[in-house]
Amino acid sequence: MLRRLTILASAAIALLALAGTAEAKTKVVIGQLDWPGSTAIEEVLKVVMTQYLDADVQTIAAAQEALYEALDKGDGSVDIVADMWTDHLREQMKNYVLPGGHQSILLNDTPYLGTEGIYIPAYVQEKYGVKDLADLAKPEVAKLFDSDGNGKGEIWAGAVGWESTNHTEVRGKSYGFDKTMEYTTVEQSVLLAQLKDAEDKQKPIVFYYWTPEWIFAKYKLVELQQPPFDGYTTDDAKGTDRYNPKGCYTFYQPAQRNDWLEASSIKCGQPPTRVHIAYASALAKRDPKIGQFLKQVKLDANVVNQWILEMEVENKPVEDVAKDWVAKNKDIVEKQWLAGVI
Repeated sequence: MLRRLTILASAAIALLALAGTAEAKTKVVIGQLDWPGSTAIEEVLKVVMTQYLDADVQTIAAAQEALYEALDKGDGSVDIVADMWTDHLREQMKNYVLPGGHQSILLNDTPYLGTEGIYIPAYVQEKYGVKDLADLAKPEVAKLFDSDGNGKGEIWAGAVGWESTNHTEVRGKSYGFDKTMEYTTVEQSVLLAQLKDAEDKQKPIVFYYWTPEWIFAKYKLVELQQPPFDGYTTDDAKGTDRYNPKGCYTFYQPAQRNDWLEASSIKCGQPPTRVHIAYASALAKRDPKIGQFLKQVKLDANVVNQWILEMEVENKPVEDVAKDWVAKNKDIVEKQWLAGVI
């Protein structure tokens, strides 16, 4: 009987030890954003934290604004937002990240750069010598992109309702190609089908796009050049490092003023957007190793392009994309991202 009690006691101690181990796992909640690049980054972070840091990683989907509000609370409802386009989120940066605000959200040290621009296939540039966005104001250049024979070329400005669509229209007015080109606003999926057809037949096509995206891993594309960006002029940029009252970039939303098109002027390229991993300062305090790991993650936009290609074109599950990449890139993961952590 005594032996049985001893065995039972030992078993109980073992169970308590196991329970203690389970409780020691840090729970981490990643807020999901609804674009492929973020989905891929989220899964890569999840794989690394699960495999190397023994974290219990969960995900939750919500509106982007709500995710940053949850990070600010620091209550563990959301711990990480994996793809924060900081230059597009001035209010959240001011309130939660920068000095003078709560400083409740931390960012990884090195962002990758998200870019936007107007692109053509490389074969168009090589054959016709089109290099600058302003070239579209030349009738002989615009004619290259005229698919319906009405005398004007077509440029995909973005889909209906996108801010970028309005940016393209302002650029047309500023560079003069509003007189030689027509703006198309078909859905993104239609544009991608048009791009495939153009590539297959080596036809001219010109369109707005952004990185990271899979098309840059699949096709050889070149951006039409513009003068370098030297600052936003509008009041909402005041207090940022990109404000310049004499800058090249004046843009108003239609909701801001009725004469937004007339009042806006864009005579330069879009500045790259600094894209960070955002995480709650409360998470870094709760688990300093996870905090140090997130701080040290350094992403490459070209790698993110490739992840998106595998997901969107090759139909590879994101879980497999992440696991395979981590397995093949241990030097990056272990010697850079996890330096001093493991």
